Amino acid sequence: MAVWSSVEVNGLSKDFRLDAEHYQPEYLAQERATNKRRSVELQTTALVSDGNHLSIAEEFSESGVRYLRGQDLSDFFVSDADPIYIPEKIYRTLPRSHMLAGDVLVGIVGTIGSVGLVTKRHGNLTGNCKLAIIRAQSLPAEYIAAYLTSRIGQNEIQRRIRGAVQMGLILPDLKTLPIVVPTDKERETIVSLVRDAEVSREHSRKLVAEAESLLLDSIGLSDVSFSENFFYERHFSEFSAASRMDAEYFSPRYQKALAILGQQGRTIGDVANLAQRRFQSELLKGRGTFQYIEIGSVQGDGLADAETVSVSEAPSRAQWIVEPNDIITSTVRPIRRLSAMISAQQAGYVCSSGFAVLEPKVGSNGIEPEVLLTFLRLPILCEILDLHTTASMYPAISTARLMTIPISVPNRATRNKVVSTVRQAFEARSEASGLLEEAKLAIQQLVLRGAK
Repeated sequence: MAVWSSVEVNGLSKDFRLDAEHYQPEYLAQERATNKRRSVELQTTALVSDGNHLSIAEEFSESGVRYLRGQDLSDFFVSDADPIYIPEKIYRTLPRSHMLAGDVLVGIVGTIGSVGLVTKRHGNLTGNCKLAIIRAQSLPAEYIAAYLTSRIGQNEIQRRIRGAVQMGLILPDLKTLPIVVPTDKERETIVSLVRDAEVSREHSRKLVAEAESLLLDSIGLSDVSFSENFFYERHFSEFSAASRMDAEYFSPRYQKALAILGQQGRTIGDVANLAQRRFQSELLKGRGTFQYIEIGSVQGDGLADAETVSVSEAPSRAQWIVEPNDIITSTVRPIRRLSAMISAQQAGYVCSSGFAVLEPKVGSNGIEPEVLLTFLRLPILCEILDLHTTASMYPAISTARLMTIPISVPNRATRNKVVSTVRQAFEARSEASGLLEEAKLAIQQLVLRGAK
């Protein structure tokens, strides 16, 4: 069914936008509702700037000050998946783009409309110019973040996108975005929901760390010193046996860890099957869309989000069908610790070919999904996986090699503790997501009540 709007000349926006997308019926209806409530432009309630405009890619490092990109904004907060850093000395030269606790970050190029609320746990932060930095003044940051992630805020953001080849949201347009001013009660309710969600999210992170600590202790890796030696020697026979000669692989640090992991003589392939349920988009033509999990969808707590994708626009990398309790782990740059457990609600979803899909075995020789997930996310294990990657621009470990990596499975009592802790972490994250959805719904209701 055709949908159109008819707009008088005197009804055009202040900057005389003439593109039809700007005047979609839903946008116009929302504008009328907003006008019936007291609203202010974003620039009157917050300072709006953007991140660093300099090219500093050559300065990226494995430690230092966190440097944010659009992909680092996920699910309302700043994602811990795949972080990058810059040296402290470089950070100090970029005062304009320093990000503080309470800032609201918005993707304005690439990941347009993604939102992240900066919390105190992050410490010093900076980022690139694809992020807008909103520093709240007269309205709480929690309210602004909830507003921008709600359907109301997302509509306002999408309405302001410009460009042909490179689409984006320019700061002058973002500054004029209208924000409905809530009553004291409305403000208190929404801010409270966001803060409670932050507490639940932090609790989830602590539980994940607790599960990893339990597993490290049981395997015997927590008390081992992994400090690097300045030099070491190996016999040529060891090079020949391993079919490689790189110094990193023969580091005492990794050889010590591999020896501990190999004490049971078991490998990942012994406790899990490599699931290869191939996705065939041509079989879904009647459905229209499917749920897709990309590598960037994996969160720092062992869960993965998904996006709705049109079957006609299915990316070539959409390859594997996943089922509940599958563990997906990125074979590309495994050092990033990108592994996730598939939930019951994600049955039949599709994931990228950049994942290995592991189906944990059951029975006395198997392993619980939560335990396998925690194992694959251990930092020392991810470093070992990274040793087995090939190529330089796009380093990846083959699934065949992945299945041969040694694994030490703890006793049942420890595994039960790990399973319980991981499940509690997932419940805390689910609670946080529910609170945030409630906050966004409250925003929508307070705005649309003005339409009545």
